[in-house]
Amino acid sequence: MLNGASSSGKSTIARSLLPLLPEPWFLVPVDAVNAMRSTTQTRDLPDEQLDEMLRRTRLGYHRVVAGLASAGNDVVMDYPLSERWRLEDLLDVLEPYDVTLVEVRCSLEVLERRERDRGDRSAGLARSQEQGYAVGDCDIAVDTTDRTAEACARTIADEYTTLSPLKAFDRLRAASL
Repeated sequence: MLNGASSSGKSTIARSLLPLLPEPWFLVPVDAVNAMRSTTQTRDLPDEQLDEMLRRTRLGYHRVVAGLASAGNDVVMDYPLSERWRLEDLLDVLEPYDVTLVEVRCSLEVLERRERDRGDRSAGLARSQEQGYAVGDCDIAVDTTDRTAEACARTIADEYTTLSPLKAFDRLRAASL
């Protein structure tokens, strides 16, 4: 699971990581699930209804990933843990599975520049997620401020093979009991 603020490089790292892992792995970014949703009627929803619809989408995304894993598939998630309930739900839903938590870091200055350059995110999204996504524990951390996505993907692939069996999700789950 690649966790980081919007525009930190999660998607680019994920695409760079797939060829470095033993096949097959599925890349399931949350943006792909968001793209499946109709937008005609959702554009005009009041804030409360929009928030509830987005929450249902995120809950569904968690279960899509769990469904693929339950059939024996390896999955790369590209997903910001920008709200505490997301982590809590994933700790529960992904409990039977071996989850490697990768924190994708980036300086706020670079996040905001990337956000402006992208033009497909609302201004301020990266800033709002910059502190919120850090869960206090991870298995691997990479920083895209001055490193390419390919270099970060290589670090993840190299470190993935030497991780302890007791991973961040296990420690976070134990701490929440």
